[in-house]
Amino acid sequence: MLKKILLGFFALVFLGITAIYLVYASVKKTLPDIIKLDDYKPLMVSQVYDRNGKKVGEFFRERRVLVAYKDIPEHVIKSFLAAEDDSFFEHKGINLQALIRASIANMRAGRNVQGGSTITQQVAKTLLLTNERTFSRKLKDILLAIKMEESLSKQDILYLYLNQIYFGQSAYGIEMAAQTYFRKTTQELTIPEAAMLAGLPKAPTDYSPVKNPIRAKERQAYVLRRLADIGYITKNQSEEFVNQPVKVYLKEEYESKAPFYLETIRQLLVQQLGEDVVLNQGIKITAALDLNKQTAANESVVAGLKELDKRQGFRGPLKVLENESEYTEFLEKYKKKLIQESNPERTILPDGTFAEVDTIKKGKIISKKNLNQNELLPSFLEINKSYEAVVTQVDDANGLVEISLPDCRGYISFESMTWARKVDFDVRAEGNGIKKPSQALKNGDIILVKIIKNKFEWPKTRLKPPKVDVSKHILAELDQEPLVEGSLLSLDQETQDVLALVGGYSFTRNEFNRVLQAARQTGSSFKALVYAAALEKGYNPSTKIIDAPVIYKQVDSSGDEGQGDEKIWKPSNHGHEYNGEITMRNALVKSLNIPSVKIVEDVGVDFATEFAQRLGIFSKLNPDYTLVLGSSSVTLYEMTKAFSILGRLGKRTRPIIVKKVTDVTGQVLLENLSLDMKFQKELTPIEERFEEDRKVYMTSVKEAESVDPNQATEKLEKSPFFFEDQDQLIRPETAFVISHMLRGTIEDSNGTGGRAAQLGRETAGKTGTTNGYVDAWFVAYTPQIATGVWVGFDKEQTLGKGEVGGRAALPIWLNYMKSAHEGLPQISFAVPNGVKLVKVDHDSGKLSNSASKKEIVQAYIDGTEPTAAASRIEENNDYLKNDLDE
Repeated sequence: MLKKILLGFFALVFLGITAIYLVYASVKKTLPDIIKLDDYKPLMVSQVYDRNGKKVGEFFRERRVLVAYKDIPEHVIKSFLAAEDDSFFEHKGINLQALIRASIANMRAGRNVQGGSTITQQVAKTLLLTNERTFSRKLKDILLAIKMEESLSKQDILYLYLNQIYFGQSAYGIEMAAQTYFRKTTQELTIPEAAMLAGLPKAPTDYSPVKNPIRAKERQAYVLRRLADIGYITKNQSEEFVNQPVKVYLKEEYESKAPFYLETIRQLLVQQLGEDVVLNQGIKITAALDLNKQTAANESVVAGLKELDKRQGFRGPLKVLENESEYTEFLEKYKKKLIQESNPERTILPDGTFAEVDTIKKGKIISKKNLNQNELLPSFLEINKSYEAVVTQVDDANGLVEISLPDCRGYISFESMTWARKVDFDVRAEGNGIKKPSQALKNGDIILVKIIKNKFEWPKTRLKPPKVDVSKHILAELDQEPLVEGSLLSLDQETQDVLALVGGYSFTRNEFNRVLQAARQTGSSFKALVYAAALEKGYNPSTKIIDAPVIYKQVDSSGDEGQGDEKIWKPSNHGHEYNGEITMRNALVKSLNIPSVKIVEDVGVDFATEFAQRLGIFSKLNPDYTLVLGSSSVTLYEMTKAFSILGRLGKRTRPIIVKKVTDVTGQVLLENLSLDMKFQKELTPIEERFEEDRKVYMTSVKEAESVDPNQATEKLEKSPFFFEDQDQLIRPETAFVISHMLRGTIEDSNGTGGRAAQLGRETAGKTGTTNGYVDAWFVAYTPQIATGVWVGFDKEQTLGKGEVGGRAALPIWLNYMKSAHEGLPQISFAVPNGVKLVKVDHDSGKLSNSASKKEIVQAYIDGTEPTAAASRIEENNDYLKNDLDE
């Protein structure tokens, strides 16, 4: 009997061992190959920097930056060992004692409450296995850990571990964790900071220092005490570190800095290098962007669109609250939101709570009782920013509206809100404002307000302000988010860098890029290109044109069998005023339509179209006289580039959006990527056609040279388009003369772009407005920077009566250009050979003399300048100024 029992027992043991072996053998067969250090190619974040080295964005699937083991300080490594595996340098991949201890604890609890995995096991699981919780998976990571210890050094395993693990806030690896939570590199981490990061991998969400500071502080204290237990620091040091406040940061949001610009870069780089390279391989991208100028562009577009929106009228409150309890509830909820958004810094106090925002000034913790009681504005609100507020009192008698913001009160003076009439696009804002505050607001209205000062001040127009206690109120203005859209593009005239690109009011609201994707009618801004073409057809700034009513008749051949009705087109000037005989220069300055139509009629629509295409216009252009009036739909990109070429004396502009791309080894993958690549399909056929024409022409020049060298030279010099330099698109003389004429639109008292003179620099540009005030343009350049601005609604509708380019678009341009030129020297447009500067009579365009009421200096292509002086009497026949009957 005993024998049978023993045989049965041994049989069971044998079967058990056999089963274990079979499981082992089966699992071993499925083990993946052990990773070699050279095989470790994790997903990494690609980082974007502006041309001055400032970080502006990221592209990624996992935010990871690799850091070499030698660059990781000892105290960082010790912190992770103390937290996760203090016997790491002693074991061979597994810690049996820890595994048994964890198994017993988990069996007692009936669930996983403790882990016994070594760092090596964690690396094996993370890199080579799945996250499934099964016996076979556990066996796999044990076996893999043992094999990994045989093929990799301890330092290699730690390198893999510290670069692979997840820390929360989209941060993978120790380097990105350091940058995200502390805005430091790994080498700059202190012991308390390293201890806090070391506590994260176990449960990044539960121990997040920005979301769960109490648990994060508890976990940090555990790691610091473990550091003392293993003898790396003393117990006194451990307690000292535990009692220190720790400053942590929310993940930096780059999306708001240059969202349209970055998205354009991403699309182009994916097209050029592939999605894997851009999102996964940690490339370094140096953009042509200038972050300071981009920030100024963002702010200018927002401010300009808000000003226009206010002229259109007030759309009413965002919401209406019924009683004071709702006021309190709204303000408390809004306060929490503002505190979260106002400051990326979070200071964790020794007890694990966040220091109150109001007690943090410039990163230093101070007591509330030490705060300056005269500061009415809490630290989570900022001057010149807009916030939601509750109207608590409307005082018509004193012309005040009292508002409540979280932790402060303010007044809006009536003088700053007269614009708040009901929206009416058919009536000009001037002279049609509200007469008292109650016409726009009432108690309980939630409105958007802009904080102007942290202390109320009466408007200077009030010589005797009413006796109202304003000592506890800040100064605010009524504000609202605009519905109108706008875009801005700015180019460096020397380097051709795309300095700034704003595709709309808000990328969050709408990702549609109006610089590149919105083709809109250009209005009179297109006249600059047609007038430049006319200079190549024998016109000069003094050429006389009759500005008088004119009628064009044409047959609409769309009827049956080609029989159509005769159509009448009667172009007119803005304001329906006529000047009689006028110089070409003054017709451009005043942006007159009829002289412009006569010019395009004379030079030919085909020639004007070809000229515009040579300057980079690739959108389809209308094949009729309306071309000169901007009836064709063109992108802001095309218009800004064309004007840039004029400012560069006819030299090609290929706007650079990316200056360099390098991989993690420093190898250059790409340089000087032009934004033209986005429109290669449209540009290539045009450029190939012109290049073929150029080759044919240059062949004829060489043939002429063999017969008569002087004749060949003369032929080449007089060519409007063909040059030895392929990047010379039009004659420098032509480009300079049109630029000089475009300066008149700004410097002349009759110019439509006169407000741009406030820049205080030589500037050439042109306004544009389409029928019904639907689109507003201003495109202009200095010797250093070319910038274009468009304003309009995505779904075409009027901007409002009188909203011309000089009123709706130019202020945005001016605000930006003032900032963009800060620190730049004052320089003049370079005068090329073949150009003469002549003093002429302003009105007649003839040489000035004592009879001239006003003289100007005007540029002419050599040989086209006037030779006769103005007479004392230069009169136009009055009938030329009369309108025609319909």
